[in-house]
Amino acid sequence: MITILFVCTGNTCRSPMASALLLKKWQEKKEMLKPGEIQVWSAGLFTHDDLPASPKAIEAMREEGIDISLHRSSNLREKHIRDADLILTMTVSQRDNILDRFPDKNEYIYTLGEFTGDEAGEVLDPYGKDMETYRRSLSQLKLLVDRLINKIIE
Repeated sequence: MITILFVCTGNTCRSPMASALLLKKWQEKKEMLKPGEIQVWSAGLFTHDDLPASPKAIEAMREEGIDISLHRSSNLREKHIRDADLILTMTVSQRDNILDRFPDKNEYIYTLGEFTGDEAGEVLDPYGKDMETYRRSLSQLKLLVDRLINKIIE
């Protein structure tokens, strides 16, 4: 089993969207992949525990047929890092923050774009912006999660 940890700033937009997308897409490929082969978590670098997902993130995901309304934020803890096989951030600064705090895990920490070969880099932060920005961020995540799955099953 592989454990993947998605990390963003507040764990109310990008990382919960990425987690839910990965789980849904993994289930859709169940003829090739077994559900028990993956565990997906999300956390935030600068958040409080138990905050709900952003209402616009919930709406954007609902448009994709995915319900994240029960998501609650989790502040990044050493246990998350220690137990994850792959840690994927949304930005370079988030990646670097984790690398500074956990240098012994450097071979497991990447930006999502970096790990999937997307030279464009960072996932757009929609927090506090309009619905269209959430949709653009989600569109990026969909592409990157598809690439992530392809890379995992190679």
